[in-house]
Parts: sequence; structure tokens; C-alpha cells
Amino acid sequence: MKTLSAMEKWSYATGNIPFAVKDAAFANFVVFYYTQVHGLSGTLAGLAMFFALLFDAVSDPVVGSWSDTFRSRWGRRHPLLIAGGVPTALLFLGLFVPPSGFGELGIFAWLLCVSVLLRTFLTIYFIPYIAMGAELSSDYDERTVIAKARVTIAWIAGMLLPAIAYALLFKSSGEVDGRLIAENYWRYGVLSALMAGVAVLVCVVGTRSVIPRLPLAAGGRAFRWQDPIRDFVIAASNRNFKVSVGANLAFGLSTGVYTTLALYLGTYFWGMSSQQLAGLVVPTAAATLVSFTTLSHLGKRFDKPQVLAGASMVLAINAVWFIGSRLLGVLPGNSSDLIYALLCLNTFIGVLMIVTIQVMGASLAADIIDELQQSTGHRKDGVVFAAQAFVLKATTGAGALIAGVVIDISGIPSGAAPGSVHSGALQSLGLFSVITIGGLAVLAFAFNRRLKLGRDDHSAIQAELVAAAAATKA
Repeated sequence: MKTLSAMEKWSYATGNIPFAVKDAAFANFVVFYYTQVHGLSGTLAGLAMFFALLFDAVSDPVVGSWSDTFRSRWGRRHPLLIAGGVPTALLFLGLFVPPSGFGELGIFAWLLCVSVLLRTFLTIYFIPYIAMGAELSSDYDERTVIAKARVTIAWIAGMLLPAIAYALLFKSSGEVDGRLIAENYWRYGVLSALMAGVAVLVCVVGTRSVIPRLPLAAGGRAFRWQDPIRDFVIAASNRNFKVSVGANLAFGLSTGVYTTLALYLGTYFWGMSSQQLAGLVVPTAAATLVSFTTLSHLGKRFDKPQVLAGASMVLAINAVWFIGSRLLGVLPGNSSDLIYALLCLNTFIGVLMIVTIQVMGASLAADIIDELQQSTGHRKDGVVFAAQAFVLKATTGAGALIAGVVIDISGIPSGAAPGSVHSGALQSLGLFSVITIGGLAVLAFAFNRRLKLGRDDHSAIQAELVAAAAATKA
């Protein structure tokens, strides 16, 4: 396949922003907004996220199979990008404006309905989008470059949104903390909608030139409702696919719990101000830059499974050392400058490892698709990436459920001002974070150690696919 131009590569990478906008909203603000501003219990907020995730378990494989069989004059991916991307952007507005006068169950129902709709349209957009990424190149290293560009753009968007929000949108009113003012979240919803909508437009227009080079739907058969089950059974026959699903699920839950609790940890456990939290964009940006400049070299020196296993173990250690040191009484009080410096270091290491796992995981998924085609004769880009997308969404689904339960168990009251939460609740919050986040990251390490698909393996697979294609033409 022809090498991507810079315009095509970065237009494609920009298309990852809507998913990053969703992650930024749900991981940083949604649970906090509905619990601390609207008084919804943490358990109900987590349940809304979890029920939406269960719906994804149905919609993701359906869209994956549908996307693989879709036919149009604009290819099988681009029409779905538009059909899913535009409603996704608009639904960010509804996420942060529940109708006034609702009781707790009404607020829960609103959050659940909007979450399900947003995730459904995001599925229609995102699965064809990431499936297209595997079709843009068959080269082992270029796939890492494409994945790196996509993940880097998402991280830039994901760190800019909270930073802008903390610095400009969540301003205090008198003595009321800006994070507790409902009107501030409406402005954040508008910003999210604009950012997602523009990204969809850039991706669709900027990648229209690749449509003639993308594979067409094979088999000449329209989508049938039994296809998702049949396609998943085919994909599950591949050992590396099954192991990667386990690894990605453990990783997704680990980061999901952390990101959902991050605002609680920063606000209550570490006692940080909105300005200090906004300042974490610096170590986040630094980690993203380091990953962007080093991952290609790392990928050429080590096989992808090795990089994934190593990054998972470092992520586990990083989840434990900082909070664990506070629980053991090793660190000074929150007023010390050392605490913020260590928080920046912890953020840098965590982001660097998460970006590394996301890039290498996406690149490896494309290789698994080749292996699946070589062993079964079926190429299932949409199905494999549907499974990956579902796991990515588990980051803010099941992770939010777990985090919501611990918020209630810890005893952090609704509307609590920073510095007012009793030490017992903070100890519980810290202990839960260490055990859950670190334990799940170790589980991801164990799965990644079992992956067997290195550079030499992929070269042999590609040689067989080329030979099979030549024999078919002959």
C-alpha cells in the first residue's frame, strides 16, 4: 500500500479527538459533577456508567461487523464516521445540562440515557475509525507510527481540555469553589462539543483521498444480525486476540479507576487547588512529547509484547509508590512544595506508561488481524477493534462503577469543600486506589507476558499473505 502523506496521517490522527473528549469528560468531570453538584450518590453515578457499558457490549460487536460489510460509493468507513460523529458532538451539550427539578432518580435516569446515546453514536463513529487505522498500512513499524500519531493527538486534546477548564472555566464565585458551580459545566460541555465536531470534520475531509486505497467489503453479502456472534467466534479462535483482550481489560480498568478518582485524589487527598491541577498539563505534555519522540525507536529495538509487559509493570509500581508513601506516613503534609513536585513526577511516569501501552496495543492489534487472516482466511478489522473499543470504554464504565462505590464507602459527602473531609475517609480512598489500580496493572503485565507475536512472526505472516494473494490472482 502507498505510504501515507503527512496530511492523511495527521487528519486521521485528529479523528481520535472525539474519543479523547469523551474520556476527558467522563474520567475527570462527570462523576464529580453529578455527585458533588447534583447530589447523586456515587453508587448510582457509577451504575449509570456501568449500564451504559453493558449496552456497549452489544453495540460494539454489531457496529464492528456492520462496518466490515458496509458498502457505499464513499467506502465502508467514512459514511459511518459522519453518521456517528456529528450526534456525538451534540450530545456533549446534554451531558452537562440535566433538567432542573429532577430528584435523585430523575438525575440518574438522565445521566443513564445521555450516556447510552453518547456512547452508541461514539461507537458508530469510533469503531470504523480505528478499524480504518489498521487498513492504512501493512508495515510493522509504520503501524506504530500511525498509532503513535493517533494516541498523541488524543493525549494533547485530553490534557488541554481539563487544563483549560481548570484555568478558565471553573472559576470560583466568592467563597464557592468553581468545581462546585453547575454553570461552569455547561461552558465545558460547549467546549467539548465544538472540539469533537471540528475533529470529525477534519478527519473525514482530510482522509477522503485514502478511500480508493482502502479494502472493500468482502464476500458480496450484506450484514446479518447473527454476524457479530459468528465473527467474534472466528476472532476468538486466535490465541493472541484472547490474551490481548484480557490484557487490555485489566489495563483499562486500572486506568479507569485512577482517572475517575483523580479529581477526588487531587482535590481531597492531596489538597490541590484548581490552578495546581491545571498545572499538571505540564508533566502530561512532557510525557506525551517524550513518548512521541522515543516510541518508534523503542518499537524497533524491542518486540511489541515486550514493551507492553514492561510498561504495565512500571505502571503498577507508579500506582503504588506515591499514595503508598503517604499512607505509611513517609511524606510531609500537603502544604509542602515537595508534594506537588512528586505529584508532577507521578503524573509524568503514569502518562508515559499509559501512552506507551495505548500506542503499542493499537499497533499490535493490527498485527493480530493479519495473523487472524493468515490462519482463518477471514480479515476482521472491525471485529477486532470493536473488542478493543469495548475494552477502552470499560476504562470509564466499569472503572467509574468501582470508583463510585468507593466514594460512598469512603464517606466523602456531597458538596464537600477541599480540606473538610475527615482523615479516615481519605485513608480509605488512598488504600483503595493503591490496591485496585496497582493490582489491575500487575494483572495486565501477566497477560502481556503471554503475547507471542514479534517482528519475525509478523514478517512470516506477511510473506504468507502476499503469497496467498499472488496465488489467488494467478
